[in-house]
Amino acid sequence: MDSHSAQQGGPTARLTVAFYPPHWAAEMRGAPLGRLDARLLHLHARTPQGTLCAVLHDSAHLLGAHLTYRCQERHLSAAPWSDGGTQRGVPLGLARHALMLPGTPRPQAPAPLARILLTWTHGTLLIVQAGQVCEHLNLADELDRLHLPHWLEQGLDPRAHVTLHAHRLRPGGRLEQWLTRHR
Repeated sequence: MDSHSAQQGGPTARLTVAFYPPHWAAEMRGAPLGRLDARLLHLHARTPQGTLCAVLHDSAHLLGAHLTYRCQERHLSAAPWSDGGTQRGVPLGLARHALMLPGTPRPQAPAPLARILLTWTHGTLLIVQAGQVCEHLNLADELDRLHLPHWLEQGLDPRAHVTLHAHRLRPGGRLEQWLTRHR
């Protein structure tokens, strides 16, 4: 974060991370921050508010951490189980852009993806109908997981026209993503 801000001649952004349960907090920058979630390295003073909010909340969900971003007059916090940053009602392409999801998701048939998602303890699932995100689930949240079987069933039914987009963090802060493809 610092190098990008410094290159633009702008103020330094600060990100504080407190893993749950929050017994301590640390201000993180550079490589250690990128190893948590590489997207956090790209946040800066000119990041659009919607993108900043979406990425911070998604990262908080995936990391199970409280995140606080400070830069200039901007101050935004995200908690692991908050509903902020939701992409409901947004076209999938715009949601992926707001969440700073890089590259192309790995295509996956619905049944294997459903089996994979049932094993995840952390992750984000976007349920898409008619090209728009109709549900945004945090797979670490027990309340969100209550809805998971219903949406996975809908994703298995080709007549429902439901697409599932799932992503989670891998070691080193890399994102892996899947998108269902019906035959």
